[in-house]
Amino acid sequence: MAAGELYGQGARVWIPDCTEVWRVAEVTRGYEEGDNVLHLRLEDGLELAYPFGSQLPPLCNPDCISGEDDLVALSYLHEPAVLHSLRVRFLEANAIYTYCGIILVAINPYKQLPIYEEEVIYAYSGREVGDMDPHIFALLLLCHVVAARSPRSHHPC
Repeated sequence: MAAGELYGQGARVWIPDCTEVWRVAEVTRGYEEGDNVLHLRLEDGLELAYPFGSQLPPLCNPDCISGEDDLVALSYLHEPAVLHSLRVRFLEANAIYTYCGIILVAINPYKQLPIYEEEVIYAYSGREVGDMDPHIFALLLLCHVVAARSPRSHHPC
């Protein structure tokens, strides 16, 4: 797909911000080949001509996939999308764990959470990794299953 189609009027992009790190803006005039400025409207209504140099700003993911429990589900997987998804999961769902494929991303909540209790261990027992919310217990169970099925010298865990 051509850049002009992706960055048409109404498209949402991420731009760097000194306070928030990344900020959402809406394209108010579609990008055309050769442009070096993108016309944007910030969420607070401020309009600006954003000079982007040689690289257009990253596109926003649709709102319907914001806060996914697996970052692989994101349409666009880049720094602002990852940070936004982690922020949404942590602040809105109090979820400190997020998958990125087979990798478990963890955010330190700097407080005690009741997520390592015995009932949580039992809830994850015998489940597949994708059956429950991301958690270290799910990965430990997967490692245990792989180790039990693999020859001793070949298991990754």
